[in-house]
Amino acid sequence: MRLSLRGSFVVVFASLVVAAVVCLPATASASDKDCADFKSQRAAQFFFLKHGGPRQDPDRLDGDDDGVACEDNPCPCYRKKHLPYALTFALAAAPGERLAAWSSSTQQAAPAG
Repeated sequence: MRLSLRGSFVVVFASLVVAAVVCLPATASASDKDCADFKSQRAAQFFFLKHGGPRQDPDRLDGDDDGVACEDNPCPCYRKKHLPYALTFALAAAPGERLAAWSSSTQQAAPAG
């Protein structure tokens, strides 16, 4: 069976449309965060820092590229460009896992002596 010129065009066009839909990345995803998703600037800044900020800003939370996310959100605020020392370890813990130093069940009484 021989395809006509019109039939060939339709097949090529349909193939290009399918390839474009499959190959092009989505512009936004359900996990994309905006400043309105955070109750405070501090919450946005912690999220920003935990997800690569200020070197990377996949959610575009730092509009002016100064390392501070969502500056117009209400305080409490956190404008440093690194996570607080204690929070760094808390975020590294597995979900549901408590740090031994913070857990009252792991504290031992001082030896009598």
